[in-house]
Amino acid sequence: MTHRILCTIGKEFAPEARKILETLGNVDFTTTTQAQLAVNIGKYDAVVTQLGLQFNANILGGASKLRFIATATTGTDHIDLAAAKKHGIVVLGLKSAKALLKDIPSTAEHTWGLLLALIRNIVPAAHTVADGQWNGRPFAGMELQGKTLGIIGFGRLGRMVAEFGKAFGMKVIGCDLEKIPPSICTQKPLNSLLKISDIVSLHVHLTPKTKGMIGKKELQRMKSTAVLINTARGKLVDERALLTALKTKSIAGYAADVLAGETLFHEKCGGDPLVRYAKTHSNVLLTPHIGGRTIEARKKTDIFIAEKLRLAMRAGTNSA
Repeated sequence: MTHRILCTIGKEFAPEARKILETLGNVDFTTTTQAQLAVNIGKYDAVVTQLGLQFNANILGGASKLRFIATATTGTDHIDLAAAKKHGIVVLGLKSAKALLKDIPSTAEHTWGLLLALIRNIVPAAHTVADGQWNGRPFAGMELQGKTLGIIGFGRLGRMVAEFGKAFGMKVIGCDLEKIPPSICTQKPLNSLLKISDIVSLHVHLTPKTKGMIGKKELQRMKSTAVLINTARGKLVDERALLTALKTKSIAGYAADVLAGETLFHEKCGGDPLVRYAKTHSNVLLTPHIGGRTIEARKKTDIFIAEKLRLAMRAGTNSA
């Protein structure tokens, strides 16, 4: 029997990884909408995907043939794991691929890019030059040397960002459920970290416990001169409380590669409140979840997840 596989990453999927998938059956490399996924999911034995599409209970309930979801992401909050288990669908991801992930710094690098762009007003300054102006006076920024960088979540990415902070001459402190080695940085409780940090950067997985972990009370504990950086998940932050904090100048700025409602962005036609605010306020900088979107990262993760699916499918076939 020939397997049918859907790769929703489409033409971006690395050529080397394509060859691996094509050894497993007939593969459709195509981007798809949520509505199209609902209509077509029943045709496929396996799906290779990333963030953007929601594999919820309704979708999985219509996936009569589906046996594998391979997601080229560390997080799986876009997949209803309980529903997948109920329907006998195996979910494969990158979270446990420590050897692979330690060599992928792209999201940590993007965190630093967002931080520098925000505190040095790089984007609005560049726009004025493009508009024919040459006046740097309105764009005075903040130096990083000597400032305190508070990192929430001290896994792989948190540690990378910590090293960048040290290179810039910053004092680095961290908050994590696990003990942070003193040689890396000083560990602080969340409330203390928020109070003393000039920069707060989020690097935790989205779980029921971490959803909305930065809300009204947490934002009020931050310095009025501090900025918040989020390259993890949008739902870690209560965006309504965040907007209030920005409008009342309780914090100085926000830069993020994620939105709480990013999967519904197209349906909203860009009408997200935080996006609307960013259009007229230079203290908010948003990018469309491109932290891991580098040529090098794409190739490494695509090959890894294709090979992981190959091994899983062959094991499943052999045991059938």
